[in-house]
Amino acid sequence: MNPAGNDVHPRPGEQAGGEPEQGQITGLTRLLELQREAGDREAALATARQVLERARRLPAHRLTVATALRELREELITGELWDEAREVAVETVQAYAVLSVEDPDQRFWHALALDELAGIDLKLGEPADALKAVLTSTGMYRALAGEDPAYYRPELLRSLHNLRHVHRELGRLGDAVGAMRQAVDLCRATRDGDPGWTPKLARALDCLGRDLEESGQSEAAVAAMKESVALYGDCPDSEETRADIHERLGIALNAMDRSAEAVEAAAASAALLRDIGDPARLATALHNLGICLQNAGRTVEAVEAVREAAEILQRLYDADPGWATGLAGALGYLGLLREACEQFERAVTSGERAVSLLERLHASGDTEGDHGHELAQALHHLGRYHERLERPERAFACLERALALYGELVQRAPDRFRSGLAGAWVAQSVYLALLERPEEAVAAAQLAADLYGAAAPAGTEHRAGMAEALSHLGDRAANAGHPERAVRATARAVALYEDLAALDPDRYLGRLADELDSLAVRHCDQEDHERALPLLERAAAIWEELGRDGKLAVTLRRQLLVLSCLYRDTEAVTDRLLETADDPVDAFTTLGEQLIGVQHREAALEHLTRAATLWEIVAMGQPDAPPAPYARALSLMATCLDDLLRLDEAVAAQQKAVEILTAVVGEEPEHLPLLSWALGELADYLRQAGRSGEALGHRRRAVEIDSGLAARDPALHRRSLAGSLTDLGHLLADLGDQAEADGVLARARLLSATLPEAEQAP
Repeated sequence: MNPAGNDVHPRPGEQAGGEPEQGQITGLTRLLELQREAGDREAALATARQVLERARRLPAHRLTVATALRELREELITGELWDEAREVAVETVQAYAVLSVEDPDQRFWHALALDELAGIDLKLGEPADALKAVLTSTGMYRALAGEDPAYYRPELLRSLHNLRHVHRELGRLGDAVGAMRQAVDLCRATRDGDPGWTPKLARALDCLGRDLEESGQSEAAVAAMKESVALYGDCPDSEETRADIHERLGIALNAMDRSAEAVEAAAASAALLRDIGDPARLATALHNLGICLQNAGRTVEAVEAVREAAEILQRLYDADPGWATGLAGALGYLGLLREACEQFERAVTSGERAVSLLERLHASGDTEGDHGHELAQALHHLGRYHERLERPERAFACLERALALYGELVQRAPDRFRSGLAGAWVAQSVYLALLERPEEAVAAAQLAADLYGAAAPAGTEHRAGMAEALSHLGDRAANAGHPERAVRATARAVALYEDLAALDPDRYLGRLADELDSLAVRHCDQEDHERALPLLERAAAIWEELGRDGKLAVTLRRQLLVLSCLYRDTEAVTDRLLETADDPVDAFTTLGEQLIGVQHREAALEHLTRAATLWEIVAMGQPDAPPAPYARALSLMATCLDDLLRLDEAVAAQQKAVEILTAVVGEEPEHLPLLSWALGELADYLRQAGRSGEALGHRRRAVEIDSGLAARDPALHRRSLAGSLTDLGHLLADLGDQAEADGVLARARLLSATLPEAEQAP
């Protein structure tokens, strides 16, 4: 038996000679071959019909009829006459089924006819019928391979690949995996005696890896791909295939958070494509490498990989504007990476170039791709970069355009784009708040929440989006002075995060703790500390469970604030904060400042004294410890002591703060505004203590500092200078020097008149 191909199967007319009809068939068959060689498909189809018509006149020659059917089927397939091709294919199968009973050598041709029928069924959109044919042919090849392995194992392997393809068409990935496992086993068994089967085994493993990955069996998929690419390493001319497998392997490993292996695979793909000299595929590989590097925490290297990808795509775009979409995608991702590196100006540059390309694509009406959506996303990101650069006006303008685009997209496909529109409204609420338009910010956040509420619940992503929108609504409402509304929104966000954290604690437990913190703050804003305390206790427990000491320290500080407001014991929480905080001096200083804000001065003084003492202890072991935090704690202590009418102690604390800041500004001039403020506070305390004469020198020094600062940056420091001059003038008047006081106050009024109305000194 020999399955080598059509050339060994008798052509119509070759089965028996001497009959006139048989001779005509032979002649027509040779004409058919010539017509095929000449590319005259119409004539070839007509000749194939004639061959079959004459073959049917020889009923005794069933093999002649079967081969004539095969020839006609081939021409019908070439002409894409699928319905007629199927009819002929069915008859071909039936003819070879009869022949196979009489002559076992015809079983191969019977199986081949089934394969052809299956191919036609797939073209006609009937994969279930195709499966029946391929299952039958695979069984036949398996039997033939058992009888003559050398000839029929390659055919069995081909049939298993066909079987896999049909299973995939039917969405039966598990059965496709089964077919490929059989193919791998066949290749392994054959390769043991024939190393020439190495490429076949490598291909089977590659296909198995694809099917396993798509069916969610990631570990097995990675193992198959790794073995495949290693085998291809021993095969000549396999560079492109290896590059493709390495690329897919990197993507799979990255999704599994096996970052180091993912980077290695993605880098191998890029290296192969660089050697091959395929710039388009190299750009894609570098983009994927950037994703893997970012996931591995190697963001700076990721920037370099994606920057090179963008440069390649720029060259391709310069030669062919059809590369605009690819270039925009690379520039967009480059902007995100530069944002992650806090290179915000460069992020803006990349983002603006991406937006420019996408604007042109969108305006052109190019239907290839989803340019409106891509443009809306790019504008959303660009707005965030501007926000990080403290340009809320530009951020707002970007989001206005993005919102218009999302509005159009939602009209077209509400379910698909509603969440994008809601996310844009959330961002716009942030920018409106930064622009000091609080009521509009609340309305924007409410609109985002309403958009999520109007959609049918669609799983965790929908609930997460709703929770995020409600969280922002709580923030915006609190900032706008709507405390009850803020509590309601934040409480709803907490409830959603409770459900989400139960489903996916790794992703949402931290967000739940954040929102519990926020709800506690909302209750504190209403002086409802009893409700705030259990929320903070639960948040602290979560942060401790997650090992997030930085977050835990913030929550413990808030807990201490609430306990102090409730006049409860703070010792245990204080000890925990001392153990947890990275910077306990800052933690207790901030706590003291917050307690001053809620009029709990005694508790504030206790924690500020602890902060100052902690700094002094640190300074004993680290003489070069930065003194500015100590000065801050002392100055806040002075504020408490002044409010408690312990004026001499307030003066002493503030004098110490001034001395520290005076020593600091020589090397750190950025603290000059703080020193000016501290001098003013010291002057006030001295004045209240009846020591106005001592206060005068400090007031003059504050004016001197503010004058120098205003000369360097008038826009930033003129208001401070006007205030310092006003305070000096009033002090001079108190001391009886009315002439100098009048001159100083006149100067203050003149300077204040040059300021915008909102900034004018009182």
